[in-house]
Amino acid sequence: MNTTSNGPVRGGRKVGRKPAFTADDVVAAAIAEGIDRFKLSAVADRLGVVTPAIYRLFPSRDDLVIACLDAAGATIALPEPGLRWREVLQLWADECWRVCDDFPGLARLVYTFPSAPSRIEYVFAAYAAALAAQGRTRGQSMFALDFLGDTVFASHLSVEAMRAVDDRGESGLDRIRNALGDGDTMLRPDDTWLDRGAIDTKIAFILAGLERDWPEL
Repeated sequence: MNTTSNGPVRGGRKVGRKPAFTADDVVAAAIAEGIDRFKLSAVADRLGVVTPAIYRLFPSRDDLVIACLDAAGATIALPEPGLRWREVLQLWADECWRVCDDFPGLARLVYTFPSAPSRIEYVFAAYAAALAAQGRTRGQSMFALDFLGDTVFASHLSVEAMRAVDDRGESGLDRIRNALGDGDTMLRPDDTWLDRGAIDTKIAFILAGLERDWPEL
């Protein structure tokens, strides 16, 4: 019979503390599963614990979703003082794309989780303040940030569809190529559909339009 400081251990089985995990560990596991589709049971499996253990830190799945949104939002770069308005908006567009890349499923979650935008209110405020320093009103700032954000997030959703691989190992891009065949078509899918593609052209178009007219939201 083996012994420990706490007494005998029958069967020679090792005794130790249960695996410890933190809220950050849970968030990281949820993000790894997919920020828009994770299941608490899968998160628990990643951590090597039972599902009820998650509830000690997050009373509901929505609470964990919010924590994931907060983790993603905390990575968004804020504009430095002195940037011109075009530089502020270009940074915003670039950060929207990057955060979608870094947190798979975020673009879809933003459209399906109603309170998602509220988690980065301080980010909106920082960008609006940078634009206000360039003479833009709050309404003008929100129009530009919303327009660019929607454009980037929607474009990223389409890219995610092109990247997604099915059970046969075919990507969305493969499937659309097969569907269109070799005939003459307006749609000419290429590898740019797997990355930023036309988003930079869209951003440049929006910024050029704001040079002439800047609506209020």
